Amino acid sequence: MKSTVTAIWQGNFKEGNGFLKGENSTLEGVEYKPVFAKASGQPITNPEELLGSAHATCFNMTLSYILSQAGISAESLQTEVVIGINNNVILSSTLNLVAKIPGIADNEFQDYVIKAKQMCAVGNALKVEIEVNAQLL
Repeated sequence: MKSTVTAIWQGNFKEGNGFLKGENSTLEGVEYKPVFAKASGQPITNPEELLGSAHATCFNMTLSYILSQAGISAESLQTEVVIGINNNVILSSTLNLVAKIPGIADNEFQDYVIKAKQMCAVGNALKVEIEVNAQLL
């Protein structure tokens, strides 16, 4: 499987802007700017947010897959991600998960979370320290 996204940049670093085109998504027209840039009235993002969102969504989908394989359906999986950056180097990704899954014990849930962390394709590609804090409601 391959997934293609095209990033287009126009102008200089401080005043320029970029747009995304996703082959299999609705990224068409999403604007990206440097982290310090202010919103221009339309939805904007930056590479750090995109990386974080890719990790959080991949983790949620992987966990959902693992749960489904065990015959379990989550009511909700809400994952916040914090990308740690120092001197232009991404050092870590911390996933903070709050899950609503009826009828599952916490120790069983934590085992599924560990498997999802190990299987997440985006997390595996990052090659950084990954921490997962998981809370079952």
